[in-house]
Amino acid sequence: MNLRSLRIFRRIVTLGSLAQASRELNISPSAASRLISLLESELNLTLFARHKRRLELTEEGDRFYRETEHILRGLDEMGAVSQDIRQQTNNRLRLVTAAPLAMGVIAPTLALMRQQGMAFECDINVETRFGIESKVAARAYNFGIISVPLENAIVELTVEPFLEARIGVLMRADHPLADRSTISPEDIVDQPLVALRKGQRWRARMDEVFSGAGLSPPIPYETTSTPVVTQLVRDGLGLTIVDRVCGRILEGEPLVLRPLAQERWVTYATIHPRGPRPSLEQHFVRSMQEFVDAERHRSPDIAATLRLM
Repeated sequence: MNLRSLRIFRRIVTLGSLAQASRELNISPSAASRLISLLESELNLTLFARHKRRLELTEEGDRFYRETEHILRGLDEMGAVSQDIRQQTNNRLRLVTAAPLAMGVIAPTLALMRQQGMAFECDINVETRFGIESKVAARAYNFGIISVPLENAIVELTVEPFLEARIGVLMRADHPLADRSTISPEDIVDQPLVALRKGQRWRARMDEVFSGAGLSPPIPYETTSTPVVTQLVRDGLGLTIVDRVCGRILEGEPLVLRPLAQERWVTYATIHPRGPRPSLEQHFVRSMQEFVDAERHRSPDIAATLRLM
């Protein structure tokens, strides 16, 4: 069906004049008349009655207009919609991740981009691991940031690892173990521990560390939130096992991260749906690498526990 025919039909109805509708759409009255005839032929309806040089809406035409007005209005709005899409494609990121990654990597990367003078907007969404993977695959977001390996083997995603972080023990700077260069599971088995609840990724990693040493310590403080774990450590309630990404230490904070004596690393990746990527997404990934590199240059300790891929 000819879209120009539908547009001229709506204009004639709303303006009450074929001549005025023609001028607005920048076509001749004769061309507008031919478009209306074409539309009537396609619909097998008589939309207008011709009286001398005037068009009057018929009963069929009136009903067709009332029942399709929202569609016809949408045709006029297509230009604005396409403009919004272009602006969002060029200037707005839609990304998804877990809360600790949003705090540890995404927020400082966005701040760096803003400092560099980039104009952009961003939607940061927090989901479960399954939600991150499945919704990126469904193109609900431009991309996601997550630790690998993925858990949802069914979805089709492009996985691009960009960072490895060494697992360590997070504690207050005034803790007796803070002066150690590395920490073993035996060093902390009798210390109060803070952890996520069973079934969550960082709790599984902690359990692997202790079970690998044949240990099973009690966990007096449990929560469902990694940022809450960090806060509990900050307040002196205990130690936890984490890396510098999910347990980011801000400059001047009374916290230290000492790596485990037996090296264990977590790999982080961006995950993307198949298909084209907006240029802003590529800028973000480069800026994220710049942020990590700047973090590594803050101190040798940080450089030893973060490495770009």
